[in-house]
Amino acid sequence: MGLTDFQVKKVLNLFENLYDTNKDGVIEKCDFDEAVEKISSLHHWKSNDAALKEAQDKVNKIWDGLREQADKNKDGKITKEEWQKMWEGCIKDVVEGKPFPAWQQDYLEFMFYANDTSGDGFIDRGEYTAIYQLFGFSSDDVNLCFDKISEGLPNQMLSKENFETLWREYFTADDESAKGNFLFGRQKH
Repeated sequence: MGLTDFQVKKVLNLFENLYDTNKDGVIEKCDFDEAVEKISSLHHWKSNDAALKEAQDKVNKIWDGLREQADKNKDGKITKEEWQKMWEGCIKDVVEGKPFPAWQQDYLEFMFYANDTSGDGFIDRGEYTAIYQLFGFSSDDVNLCFDKISEGLPNQMLSKENFETLWREYFTADDESAKGNFLFGRQKH
């Protein structure tokens, strides 16, 4: 089973807008390091904070898992082609009821807690806006997307369970109006 055209758009959107933080056309370890720096500034972590060390350790583990699964030529870079090929297998497995690969589950956890800057177990509009604007999303885009993903939720706040559901839907849904498709910004392809 290959990816549908819409799923290809979504995985490429994710590649370009979230993972390739330095916008050089490949995903490398430095992209993850840059993401930690951005998130660290948002959380006001100091260089010796345990939270920063934990985030760096988590990101190193995520990078190792991603590289093992996607970097087929072992050059330390993940191209769009390698990324798309990896997601074909991952999405097929998830649709069949298998879990996301461990590195992706770790990334989901990392992103939830990166968003939840208050530590209350929920992501509100302000937290969502702050993190995605760090990654270069416009205010209009962030607000539209948050309205979509929080629709019908008490106080428009995302719990970890809501976040996990949206995450899964992002990768598996082929219906362009599905809420999960707005978790990482509007599709730009």
